[in-house]
Amino acid sequence: MKATFINSRNVALLVAAGLLAGTGTAIADETPTATASPTATATPKPLTEYQKAKAAYSAAVAAYIANRKSNAAQYKAAIDAFVVAKKSYNDTRTNILKTYKSELAAAKTAREAAIAAATTDAAKLAANTAHRTAVAAATSKRDAAIVALGVAPAAPATPLIGARPTPPVKPTKSAS
Repeated sequence: MKATFINSRNVALLVAAGLLAGTGTAIADETPTATASPTATATPKPLTEYQKAKAAYSAAVAAYIANRKSNAAQYKAAIDAFVVAKKSYNDTRTNILKTYKSELAAAKTAREAAIAAATTDAAKLAANTAHRTAVAAATSKRDAAIVALGVAPAAPATPLIGARPTPPVKPTKSAS
């Protein structure tokens, strides 16, 4: 193919080169001219009622958030302590009930062995009486242990965080 001098790419390059060459550099005047000194900064305007209310609202929101975070941290610590106490209480109560069940099973086994070995009705009656006495002793021992254990720990109440502050009403522009 024969390359031609006038194609769209070459034309674009020539136009760009012409534009760049046509822009000259501006020569700055060596002598500075006197300019008007800037006026003193204006004193800040006094805050409007809305701006004061908005600042108070921002402070109230920051206090609300800090209170909420503090309450959440305290509640989390209380829940963690409750979980540990409840687990300990449940484990102790479970051990008391396991001991009670094992004492009942031992009393039952002793009664069955005594009845199997008994040859008279009086011996069978004595075995049943001994069984009832063992059951009553195990029951009173269990009840005393549960009373000594105390009341189950109660879950902490959720904290009251209060109402979120309401933002100030933005004033409307009055037509004067």
